[in-house]
Amino acid sequence: MANASLQSFLLPQHHSFASNGGSHDGSPSALFKLSTNTGSSISFRLHPNTSRSVTTTSTTNSSAPTPVAPAAASAAEEDSSPAPSLDLLSRQLAAGDYRQADETTRALIIDLAGESARRRGYVFFSEVQFISAEDLRAIDELWKEHSNGKFGYSVQRRLWEKSQRDFTRFFIRVGWMKKLDTEVEQYNYRAFPDEFMWEIKDDTPEGHLPLTNALRGTQLLGNILTHPAFQEENQQDEAAAAAESATTGQSKDDNKGRERPKFMKDFKPDYSF
Repeated sequence: MANASLQSFLLPQHHSFASNGGSHDGSPSALFKLSTNTGSSISFRLHPNTSRSVTTTSTTNSSAPTPVAPAAASAAEEDSSPAPSLDLLSRQLAAGDYRQADETTRALIIDLAGESARRRGYVFFSEVQFISAEDLRAIDELWKEHSNGKFGYSVQRRLWEKSQRDFTRFFIRVGWMKKLDTEVEQYNYRAFPDEFMWEIKDDTPEGHLPLTNALRGTQLLGNILTHPAFQEENQQDEAAAAAESATTGQSKDDNKGRERPKFMKDFKPDYSF
């Protein structure tokens, strides 16, 4: 019993000395007396700890807040990503990195469309008019140059005209929609980005790239394809259509009255890219 009482007395006193650092100025040690149940007493002295190194231990580090340096470093890494430019686009296309080139093209379109588009992070179809013909042609020329004329906005415009400006037909033609393995002819939109084709192969459709987000409808793509930058291509397409109609005896406008296939009638415009 005496031992238990002694321990309960010593422990708090020990912690008290540890927190105060003890006495190092030569002052006398304290004398304490503890009585037991038998009537006898136990006397003992508490001597100050003469080791300075022991009394400097701090217990506050365990509750210190987590440093924020890693988060700041992460933000710095994001800021270090290259700004979109024609030079960057040219290098990515020359390296055959069509996936990154597509992202850079999208970023360039947003940047060229004006301050509101930059703050918003995407382009309204009404803002396409603010993109200069020179800039849009420069982007298009880079895509055509590094794809042997297979990719680019002007290529897409030509195919769109051949599809009588029908976006469902156009999406099928450039491979943005895939045919389903069903008994009835059905198509579905490709999932972005995994199901799109990011390299040139024999089966890569003409005009497959660059992609234009159609989540908010087809007006954005339509305004890009009818931009004054491609006015010359439009005149060439019209001349080619006139020559074809003279050869076949069928006008381009004759197709407008044709009934669309059933799968096109029932198709819902739920674009995924």
